[in-house]
Amino acid sequence: MVAKRSRWPKPDIERLLPDLQSADDVARGEAVRALCPCRAGWEAFEGHVSDVLRALRDRDRGVRAHALHVFEDAARMRHAEEAEYDIREAEEMARRKRASRFRPEEGRLEALRREKIRRRRGP
Repeated sequence: MVAKRSRWPKPDIERLLPDLQSADDVARGEAVRALCPCRAGWEAFEGHVSDVLRALRDRDRGVRAHALHVFEDAARMRHAEEAEYDIREAEEMARRKRASRFRPEEGRLEALRREKIRRRRGP
């Protein structure tokens, strides 16, 4: 999805807003499709979710398909972001667990000294 973002320039949202109300089905479909978060970004998508929801009930099948695509892409992108976050958190927890498993060198040496002293003194 990142490749899509680099392929297309961000759409001019202000120019697209009148097209969302257009009588032309193709213009409405393209305007809805331009609100896809892979093209416009999350801010533009979140700012116009109500327009995309309205497009789901449009009389034209193509406009409805574009609106559905926008929501599918948004869900897929959100899922990917959450998965990345979960992976980073799991890696951080594993790193902390590995680090806490072994004492620092000074602590280990001090523990060995205490153990030797305890053995010499007896039970």
